[in-house]
Amino acid sequence: MVFLLVAVSVPGRLQAAGFQLFNEMSARGTGMGGAMTAVGDRADTAWFNPAAVALMDEPMIQAGIAVVVPSMKLDGPGYSYDMKNMAYPVPNFYATIPYGDRLGFSLAINVPYGLTTEWDWGWPGEVYAKKTDLRCTFLTPSVSVKLNSWLALGIGAQISRADAEMNKAIPDIPAYGAYGLRTTIKGDDTSKGYVLSLLATPFKDWRLGAVFRSHVKFHVDGDATYNKAHFLFQPSAVNLPLALPASLSLGVSTTAVKGWLFSFDYLWTWWSYYRSLDFYYDKTPGLGTPGLVSYRKEWDDCYALRFGAEYTLDDNWRIRGSYVLDQSPIDDRYRDPSLPTNTRHLFSMGAGYSFRDLEVDLAYTYLKMEDSSPSQATPLLSGTYEGNAHIFNLSASWTF
Repeated sequence: MVFLLVAVSVPGRLQAAGFQLFNEMSARGTGMGGAMTAVGDRADTAWFNPAAVALMDEPMIQAGIAVVVPSMKLDGPGYSYDMKNMAYPVPNFYATIPYGDRLGFSLAINVPYGLTTEWDWGWPGEVYAKKTDLRCTFLTPSVSVKLNSWLALGIGAQISRADAEMNKAIPDIPAYGAYGLRTTIKGDDTSKGYVLSLLATPFKDWRLGAVFRSHVKFHVDGDATYNKAHFLFQPSAVNLPLALPASLSLGVSTTAVKGWLFSFDYLWTWWSYYRSLDFYYDKTPGLGTPGLVSYRKEWDDCYALRFGAEYTLDDNWRIRGSYVLDQSPIDDRYRDPSLPTNTRHLFSMGAGYSFRDLEVDLAYTYLKMEDSSPSQATPLLSGTYEGNAHIFNLSASWTF
């Protein structure tokens, strides 16, 4: 019985920690489907491929915002439950400074990992997840060097802060007088990693790029609290070891067709490290003594394919379009409503207008998730998860 008390009292699972977003990008990057590893001609290359800064001619800064409007529902036998529909603004900033003939410095500030899912109190899945919110903000300063006329290398630091909040309901336990209990956990941590990058122009009108990002390990320290006092469920300090995965992006771009820029990226992410989710409590729910509660995850490594195109209409206007296939790392056996996502298909379009030293870019993305089913880890739920999202981007760039 004590083991069951421990199991049902753990907050909504932090699967969101492994969720790569599509809204940390500039509006131009979004319009190109994120296929920017081998492009490197705007300030947003501070994120996409810092090595390219050493090949640029002028300093640039760029500020932007993405507004994400997700929609998710669970259709079951005789019922349908909708996740709360809200708009989430996510800002970004990029700066690039070429120095002399061979050096470049850059800075990126964005949110490449995170998730917010929120359901209503009273829905059947509230014992698994009511609200799960994770935001991982990255500060990425980099330096690059031009080795010769066609090759540049870059190295940088990834300084990241993780902020998490989760809450859920606890099933009533009449034998112990536990009714209407809800739990909330909040925590944060700051950690670091590194980024290595390369940009080459082996042939006229062709570029090749590669970017490796290391994993970033966190020890999220927080507190678990409850809406009511109960001897089995006492406020407690909680520690959650957590790591964002390493990734490798390979890209190719070409301007061989007059007026056009075509680009393609292959992104590989090492999610297979994520075998379990481990909570270390000072006062374990149901026990009141220090303990560990662990859940199997068994995620898989996965890939994303990104295709982008940009057409130059005239000296001022450019239009863009893209398609992205983003494979899900989640093992179907362990999917729950804190992160019910599956493989995603993204379709984007955008436009840019430049006037003298100012450029303004807009983009829109429609994200469609493949249908998925609740797992054996959530026996109170059945049916099919269906989801999509609308993402709106606006960026402004200035060249000095």
